[in-house]
Amino acid sequence: MTPDPAIAAQEAEALALWSGTPSVVGLLARDLTAGALLLADVAPGRPAGEHGRRLPEVAVLLRELRLRTPRPAEPSVLRPLAERIDLLFGLAERRPVTAGGRRVAPAVLERARARCLELCGSGPVGLVHGDLHAANVLVGPGGRLVAIDPRPAWGDPDFDAVDWVLGGVLDLTALRRRIASLASLVPGQSPERVLAWCRALAALEAAPRLRAGRDDAETRFLLSLAR
Repeated sequence: MTPDPAIAAQEAEALALWSGTPSVVGLLARDLTAGALLLADVAPGRPAGEHGRRLPEVAVLLRELRLRTPRPAEPSVLRPLAERIDLLFGLAERRPVTAGGRRVAPAVLERARARCLELCGSGPVGLVHGDLHAANVLVGPGGRLVAIDPRPAWGDPDFDAVDWVLGGVLDLTALRRRIASLASLVPGQSPERVLAWCRALAALEAAPRLRAGRDDAETRFLLSLAR
């Protein structure tokens, strides 16, 4: 259920385009006037957790998201990825800071937003999940990763790889190695563009950590990547 019928319509369109893809939750029925979607069960359905560090499983997920989603000829309710980018940066700027926390410098966020919009305008266009972090990926039958809860858009599919290469990485050499390994398993994925997206989105990834007062090695790496 969602109180916003537009969000329900966008999710329904994306799930219909991904229909029959084992790596995406199935859409069984919809009532868009009520903002209601009936989704198939995902069993065992536990959060991806450490599965998100296993590149072969992640590669299957990203391949499935990329290969079965031609842009339809008819009008689409999905918006460009650039609009999703603007929403994410707007939220980062407005969210409160906890005691002892701090914000990413406004100049860093503005530079990051400009980098993201430049990438939006220069890359391929496909169906993007838009919110593909580990909490929105479940372990399904046979250990397959299954995406749920998209915030879909039309844009560069390499956007969806960022969380899966950045997670747990503490230096640029390790990040480049992980990006290259994943790209070798996902046809059409560009290592150069994935790295560019990582640099552009690093400030957004660091923002909630800083607001919560975190100052660990991963947070410091994200801030260095955003410079």
